[in-house]
Amino acid sequence: MMAARKKTTRKKTTRKKTTRKKATRKTNRRKAVRKKAAELLGEELPKSLKALSRQLRRDLNAIEKQIGTARVGTRRSLTRVIRDASHQLGALEARGQKEWRAMSTRARNEVQRTVRRVRRAAKRR
Repeated sequence: MMAARKKTTRKKTTRKKTTRKKATRKTNRRKAVRKKAAELLGEELPKSLKALSRQLRRDLNAIEKQIGTARVGTRRSLTRVIRDASHQLGALEARGQKEWRAMSTRARNEVQRTVRRVRRAAKRR
């Protein structure tokens, strides 16, 4: 019967190098770019919730007309786009115009992505 050997040597811990302070210009530049992108996204969305809902409903109606003649795979993806967009639109309308104006950039980005998906799906045909 063999006994298990014990390790007698320990690994020496390596010293970590101290991190250098980064230049502040880089972070300021990143923030400026982020802010600019957020402003651009905000400009693409209509100022009022009513205008957005009018646009989305028009695009959704166009997609619904395409569903009848589309193939099975396309039909499924179009149906999913319609379902997601209408749920999001319903949630936005429930919140109201006041919250639409005060909405965060993350929420605006989600709405923008949904609008793009709907427009792409409407142009697919």
